[in-house]
Amino acid sequence: MKNLEPGAITHAVQRFMGTEDGLFTTDRARSWDFCYEYFRNSQNVAADQQTSCLQLGYYLASWGMLRGSTYLFKNTNARHYIKALEIITNRTDQMQAISPATYGETDTQKFLVETYRLLGDALLPEGGRRITLVTKTMMGVWGVVPSFDKFFMNTFSKVAATPQERIALQKFNEGTVDLLGKFYDAHKNEVHEVASAYTTLDFASGQSTGNNIPTAKVLDIFGFSNAYYT
Repeated sequence: MKNLEPGAITHAVQRFMGTEDGLFTTDRARSWDFCYEYFRNSQNVAADQQTSCLQLGYYLASWGMLRGSTYLFKNTNARHYIKALEIITNRTDQMQAISPATYGETDTQKFLVETYRLLGDALLPEGGRRITLVTKTMMGVWGVVPSFDKFFMNTFSKVAATPQERIALQKFNEGTVDLLGKFYDAHKNEVHEVASAYTTLDFASGQSTGNNIPTAKVLDIFGFSNAYYT
C-alpha cells in the first residue's frame, strides 16, 4: 500500500464531517451514529427485535441500500432482518474487541470474513453482489470495517501499490483485511488523532455521546470522502 501525504486523512475527514472536530454537520450522515450507538448494547437488540430491525433497516435505507432495483427494496420488509439480528447479537462481544489494530491477526481476519459470509447469507438469501451491503452493515452495527462502496474502492484502488493489491481490494477476504491493516499501521498516529477529535451523536438528546468514533470509521470516511469530493 502506498503511503499518503501527511494530513491527507485529516483533510478528507474534515471535509466530510464539515468541521475540524466535534459532530457530523449533515443530518443524513448521522444515521450511522444512531445505528452504531444503538447496536453497542446487544441486550437491547435482543430484547426488542422490532425496534432493532427498524434501526438497521432505516440505516441501510438512508445509505442507499434500499434503492428501487435492490433485493431489499423489492422483496423484504422490516422482519427480514431477524436472521441478521441473531448473528449480530451472537457476535457483538467479539466484534467490539476488533479494530484496525488487530486486522493483521489471523483470528481477526477469519472471524471478520466468517461474519461477512453469515450476514451475506442472511441479508441476501437468494445471492447477488453483497460486498457493499454487508460491509455497510458491519460498519453501521459494529464500526469495525469500512463500507466497501464505489467511492471507497475508487480511493483504495489509487492507494494500492500493485495490481494484485488493487484486485484484492475489490473483494472481502483475509487478504483484504490484512492489506487494510497495513494501511492502518502506516498511518495509525493520524488515524487515532482524527478519531479522538470526533464523537457520535445521541438520539434522545441530540447532543454528543462523548464516545469517539472508532478508528475503522476514520478509514471509512477517508475512503468515501477522498473519492466523493474529487
